[in-house]
Amino acid sequence: MKTVINVNTFKSMQTTSALCKAANVTRGQLRLYEAAGLIAPQSRTEAGYRQYGSDTQDRLKVIMHLKELGFTLAEIALLLSDRDYGEIDEPAIQRLAGEVLSKIDERIAGLQVIRGYVAPVAVGDMGALEDEDCNFVIDFMTALSADKSKRRA
Repeated sequence: MKTVINVNTFKSMQTTSALCKAANVTRGQLRLYEAAGLIAPQSRTEAGYRQYGSDTQDRLKVIMHLKELGFTLAEIALLLSDRDYGEIDEPAIQRLAGEVLSKIDERIAGLQVIRGYVAPVAVGDMGALEDEDCNFVIDFMTALSADKSKRRA
């Protein structure tokens, strides 16, 4: 069964390339989100090329923001499904929000530990580099320095 698309709808359809450019995603990301059921092409051309509706770009922005917040693709699928069908499972969303909040707190705590070692070095206090637990800072800075040298060559 073929999907009938009127002329106005066809004009608002986007190719994979145009959608990737407009939404700032790669083709790989697009395929991954499609495989996860997060997005779907609205139709295909006779040659088999995917055609996406105008709402897909907004949906991709939502997906990217949720990923930045730490949600997994499965969690995003749940949230989008709830939104798509107008049924919001408030306890599930509250639980997910709590889990994401915990992940954010863990990341902040880890970054604060790293900052505690890097900040003194940034202002010239090399004493922090003598701490055995600080070897990763030396390795990191050495790797950065080596990487910059390779780019200059």
